[in-house]
Order: sequence, then C-alpha cells, then structure tokens
Amino acid sequence: MADLNASMSRRRALTLGGSVAGGLLAASSSLQLSSSLAGASSRMATTSVGNLPVQQIEQIMQAPGMVMDGVLGIQIERKDLHVIQRIPGDGEIPFKPEWENNGEFFFQPLGNGQAIMNGDFGGLLPNEIDPFIDKLLEGGIIFQALHQHFYDLFPQVYFIHMRAVGNPLQIARALIAAVKVTGTPLPQTSPSHPTTPLPAQELGNILGASASVGGAGVVTVDVPRRNTIILQGVPISPFLNIATMVAFEPLGNGLTAASADFSMVSSEVQNVMQVMRQQGWVIGCLYNQETDEQPQLYFSHTVKVGNAIQLAQEIRRGLNQTNSAGSPS
Repeated sequence: MADLNASMSRRRALTLGGSVAGGLLAASSSLQLSSSLAGASSRMATTSVGNLPVQQIEQIMQAPGMVMDGVLGIQIERKDLHVIQRIPGDGEIPFKPEWENNGEFFFQPLGNGQAIMNGDFGGLLPNEIDPFIDKLLEGGIIFQALHQHFYDLFPQVYFIHMRAVGNPLQIARALIAAVKVTGTPLPQTSPSHPTTPLPAQELGNILGASASVGGAGVVTVDVPRRNTIILQGVPISPFLNIATMVAFEPLGNGLTAASADFSMVSSEVQNVMQVMRQQGWVIGCLYNQETDEQPQLYFSHTVKVGNAIQLAQEIRRGLNQTNSAGSPS
C-alpha cells in the first residue's frame, strides 16, 4: 500500500499528478486563477487567499479546508451514519463518509470583503431536512436544491445545495448553524498520511485532472468544465462545486466502487447517459443543483463496481461527451 504523503481528504488532499492546461481557465481569467493544477504547494492551507480569511472560516466551520486555485473548500463528513448501497448485481457496498456521504462548501473571494459560496451538504436523514432548510433561510443562505444522489441507499439520505454572496464569516456562521441541527460530529480533523491501494496517479491521468487521496483510501478527481459559468451574476471558478467529481472507493479483492457526478449542459445530457448506460453504469439521479445560473448545469450521479482502471476509462468516455478538461474539442 503506497503512502501518498497526503494530509487532507478529497479537495483538502495533496495533488498526485495531472494538470489542466491554462486555456481551460482562460475564460475565468478575471478571477486571477492559476493556470495549472499541478504543484501541491498551491494547495497547502494558508491564512488567507485574496481577501478571504481562511483560518477564521475554518474555525467557524470546525473543519480544516484547502485552498486550490483561489477557492477555499471545506468538507464535512457524516461520520455518525453507517449507510450501505445495494447495487444490482454487486450486492451491498459501504457508502462511506469519505466517499460520498458528506458535504462540501466552497468560498471564492470577490474583493471588498465579499465572497461567493456554493456548496452542498449530504447524508441528511428525512427528519433533518426541514430543520436544516430552516437554518439556511434564517441565515440568509439561498436554498437551491434537494434530492437524493442514489435511490438504493439504506438508510436513504438526501442532499441539499445552497449558495450565498456576502461576508464570508457571516456565511460560514449560517452554514455551521445548519450543520448543527444534524447528528454530524464536530469538530472534524483530516487524516494523517492517508494511503490507498488504488493507482491514484494513473486514474488522474486517464481522467485528465489531478487525483487526491483521502480517508479510507478514497481517490478523488475533479474534472473542470471549459466554459465560463455565471452564478448570481458572478463568473465563478470551475472548482466552485461545478466540476465533474469522480470518486473511487477501494472494496478489496481487486474491486473498486466508482462514482461519477457528471456536470452537463442540457445538450450533453442525453449523450452522456447513453454512453454510461451502454457501459452498464447505474444512473442514480438527474437534477440541477444551482439556481440563477448561466448556462444552467445538470448533474447526474452514476455508480459501478469493477476494476479501477477500467472504470476510469469508461468515465472518460462519458466525459468526452461534455465540454470538460481532456474532452475532444
């Protein structure tokens, strides 16, 4: 088992390889984002980025974050829940917090003490949904979506998406107030030196973006879109929770569960779904997770169990139907 020398989970993790060409971020040049995802030093935690008070946001959220290309990401996991997924033909697999049962909150600085936040919180039990929404509304956070990511979870859990523009500390206080109505344990910490039996760098190379390793050996790859997305009138970073997120969970005996959450415009949906179904992937959902967004994006969580390399190659075929990093022009 390789020690990949990472200290953060998922987007808080150190990069293992792969890069995104500067042209992919050219449309967002006004955001002054880095043109490359390679180089772990750009992802190390810092006290501030632009005018974003990173450490203060982390303290309020009671969880460590990671700055990547000008965006602070904070992940909070439902470590209190034991959820399983029953995939047809594959039986029961653990729906681990490090893999898919978590929430992620992303902050992008806008200047003048302002930020835009776009995020989601997952693993909500039915009795937690309305109290969570109430806290968002009370804190001035815009409630954007409510849905399941997969229909075959036991217990069934749900996901809520939200956004806000304003003072990042006020936004963080409103978010953590919502999290606290759930059974989520706080504060949270990151694993030290997580390892994985999976070929993380090769997976990233196949998908055309950087891979990271988190807890439970989970490998994550975020594949950004090429086109500029405008959210609430703001040109946002391709990493403000709108990339295609791919996660690999090692199951042992050479098997891996892979989940791909495809980011698509409407004209791409049919082709992506057709390619993934032809390859035997289970389609868990189709939804929008942002409102007041141009162009409107749609997302679909898909899942399959098999060999990690083969799964990555199949996901790449789906990505090739979208305007994403590594796709044919």
